[in-house]
Amino acid sequence: MFDGETNFRYDGRPIADILSDQAPTPPDFGSHNDFTVYVMGPYTAFSAAYAYDDADDLRTPFQADPLFDPERHVTADGRGDMELALRDFCAELRQRHDCRAFIATDIDIPTHEQAAETGKAGMDPLAQSIAFAAHSDAVLFLFTQGGLTTGVGTETGGILGEFHLRRGNPATTHKPGQRVGLYLDESFASATVDELPYGYDVQYDSFRTKRDLHDKVRNWLDSIDRETRDTELPVFITDDTYAPEEER
Repeated sequence: MFDGETNFRYDGRPIADILSDQAPTPPDFGSHNDFTVYVMGPYTAFSAAYAYDDADDLRTPFQADPLFDPERHVTADGRGDMELALRDFCAELRQRHDCRAFIATDIDIPTHEQAAETGKAGMDPLAQSIAFAAHSDAVLFLFTQGGLTTGVGTETGGILGEFHLRRGNPATTHKPGQRVGLYLDESFASATVDELPYGYDVQYDSFRTKRDLHDKVRNWLDSIDRETRDTELPVFITDDTYAPEEER
């Protein structure tokens, strides 16, 4: 994790300190596996009930998805909860790949709307994601057939643009593209997302099953580890843009 000084803060506290305290840890946690992986994906599963009045006649209103289990990832009122699926996937990443995988809601920072109910300070979801991505060792975007992907699509564009990852962009890259990965379920279809590797210098791959995804993520994390050892690949570059006011 990048623990240097940046202007990413919540309520006056550095985001690096918050992640250090709150990001879930793998078994036998220590300095050897203090490797943060920020995972972004859809939080809501598509349901035919949103679009069809007779969806109750279907065997299941949910689409087949390599991460979503219609028996386990459903709320008490019957809504598909992709957040639960992502949370389970992060737990598997921590167990299998010895890292600190987390999703945004693992970190106790409210949105402005949530904060209004408590009187606390708020931070909008995209600002949270940019800050978490900056300080994390790896950033993993997931696009799957069964999820409603508007939110993660917005965050993908925001983060890739914020960190100047478009190919040919003359600006200094603030987050090395090797540390940003997009993984797509082979059944997922989006012309915009499919074109991202042509325009942006990031890791990009597809997967068929959850096991396939784990294998490919393992290879990606290993490649980050190798490049970090061989070339001292930075986690984040502050420059003037993200340096605290006193350092400018």
